[in-house]
Amino acid sequence: MRRTIGLTLALLLLLPLAGWGEGERGRAGSTTVGNMEIVLYVWGPRELVGPRAHAGPEPGQPVTHHLDVTVFDPLRRLYIPYLNVRATVIDMTTRRESTVDLEPMIGEWVHYGANISLPHPGRYSIVVNIKPPDITRYKHLADVWSTPAQVAFEYTYR
Repeated sequence: MRRTIGLTLALLLLLPLAGWGEGERGRAGSTTVGNMEIVLYVWGPRELVGPRAHAGPEPGQPVTHHLDVTVFDPLRRLYIPYLNVRATVIDMTTRRESTVDLEPMIGEWVHYGANISLPHPGRYSIVVNIKPPDITRYKHLADVWSTPAQVAFEYTYR
């Protein structure tokens, strides 16, 4: 019995962390705005399925990265659904910008993501714009997640 419990605990400790097993390596940064903790993860490209899985870089550009943004409300202890999230990626070498809507995604948490194309290794600024959800609420929750936020992260593509 003890052996079974010990094995079960060991296996639980080995379960993948956030980011499908990549842990904190993909974490590009985090910040808090109002009641929202916003975290940006940058992973390698991901295979996506669903009605908007085609969203990503311009046609003909290779997918090089996947952006994930989580928005967490620590007071209510939940990831915030129904937000409108957009990322503007700025190449710090050429100052060229591209913008992508981050689609709501289901994974190990509710988050927002899209595949993107970064043209070359170097420094990038990723500006994330978050608009509140346009959903019906109970009156006592009228002020919950009602403020837009804009945050900037730096990412180095090696």
